[in-house]
Amino acid sequence: MNKIKILLLFVLATLTFSCQKGYKQEYKIFDEFNKKNERNKGWFPSIIYNDATELRNVSYLDPLCAFGKFNYKKSEFYDSIFSANDKISFELFNNKVEQNVKLKPNWFLDLEQLDKSNVEVIKKEEFYILKNNKEKTIYFILSN
Repeated sequence: MNKIKILLLFVLATLTFSCQKGYKQEYKIFDEFNKKNERNKGWFPSIIYNDATELRNVSYLDPLCAFGKFNYKKSEFYDSIFSANDKISFELFNNKVEQNVKLKPNWFLDLEQLDKSNVEVIKKEEFYILKNNKEKTIYFILSN
């Protein structure tokens, strides 16, 4: 009976610890990203085009959230996505980041230093997506 309790505690501790670390994904180019299974790609927004580079993401199950970013080259493609979707306020994006700030990776956008005149924000599916027009970088957060 004691062995079962110890085994159960070990399993619970392992599951708790593994969920807190987050699942990290990094891809240099779109082709590397595109070869992954749909479950891995589900932690990224569906707007990623074949010009995307330096794709990064860290996702968590408890609480359910993901932080990510990627660079792009074809402004026209992303401009069309952002013009076809309703804009949301920067404050809403910021609130989602603040809700999960303890999980935010150090490579994610520093919202206090950001020049807000060069950004647009939309919500697509469950993702809050910020496009930095000057740096040609997209940052996103998945949060419930």
